Amino acid sequence: MELSLWVMIVAIGWTVLGLVLVAVLWSRAPWKAVLAWLGITLIPIGLWLAGLSQAAIDGWNTLALWWQGLDFTLPVLVGVSLLGLAALLLVVSRLTPNRPRRRRDSGEVTPAAAAPAYRPASPRSESERTMILPENRPNP
Repeated sequence: MELSLWVMIVAIGWTVLGLVLVAVLWSRAPWKAVLAWLGITLIPIGLWLAGLSQAAIDGWNTLALWWQGLDFTLPVLVGVSLLGLAALLLVVSRLTPNRPRRRRDSGEVTPAAAAPAYRPASPRSESERTMILPENRPNP
């Protein structure tokens, strides 16, 4: 069989496998995850239909040749390590679940709403009384 036939079989196989995964996740996963997986699923068949499968294979071969001819000097090791760390952070950030924010009850008193400790409880002079808003003034 020709290479193009194998590429077609692999592209259709990966797409069908991805669609089965999306169908399984449809009711359990959040809609953002379902859309992301659906987008990833459509990449192989899209590459094949657009005629970019040979370019993708050539890109992979170019990457393999680059890796085989790489001299592992200190800057190269640091660069490859940073690329690996970046890929790891992207994967971990995608797999980490979101925690929904909890709303505070309106009856709760936040520390910012409490009276500051450095101010006296009641104003001492007439000038201090005029600086207090009317709705916050104590009733005499």
